[in-house]
Amino acid sequence: MNNDFLKMMVSRKSAREFEPYVASEEEIASIVEAARRAPSSKNTQPWLLRLLQGESIEKLREGLCRNFDADVEPAPELSAPLIPQYRRRAVDLGKSLFIYKGIAREDKEARRRHDRQNFELFGAPQAFVLGVDREAFHQGTLIDCGIFLGYLLLAIEAAGFACCPQMSPLVYPGALRAAIPDDEKTLYLCVIPFGKPLADSHVNKFETTRLPQDEWFKKV
Repeated sequence: MNNDFLKMMVSRKSAREFEPYVASEEEIASIVEAARRAPSSKNTQPWLLRLLQGESIEKLREGLCRNFDADVEPAPELSAPLIPQYRRRAVDLGKSLFIYKGIAREDKEARRRHDRQNFELFGAPQAFVLGVDREAFHQGTLIDCGIFLGYLLLAIEAAGFACCPQMSPLVYPGALRAAIPDDEKTLYLCVIPFGKPLADSHVNKFETTRLPQDEWFKKV
């Protein structure tokens, strides 16, 4: 058993502040090469991956923030309401993060700055965007893309980087399409800002909780 790998899986967490360091072509290639080994149903490999950096990520950041600042109504292309127990967990996470960052419930300005950071992609110098051909999208391809995403997150971690997988940017698909030209047939599933985690960052030390195993795992 590879204990080092298991330790990396357990210790991996999302980062929300990054150094300006830009991953080299060789580092990107090693991450993508590892991720492409993800299994898929009948080896269909339905995932589509885009890398944004330089002008393209700045264009995305600008477009997302412009929509957010103007209070544009979110219009995700793929959405489903959270069932109550999942909604409670999401709310609990938000409360915990506000408390950790010292943001008071009544401080609406600070809360809005916090929300805007999602659309700033946390200042990350690069981001992957995961998608699938919209004509081929169904539950099976979503599972395959989820497995690929897990591989990608661990590959990013193993390469010495950190990331924060997001769905927030998907509420403004027009900004994504403006930053990724000639990609109309792709249905976007996740945005993954990544980079070297900022040293001594307070927010990067935040840790989420996990449900006890007996709430979701049983032997039969």
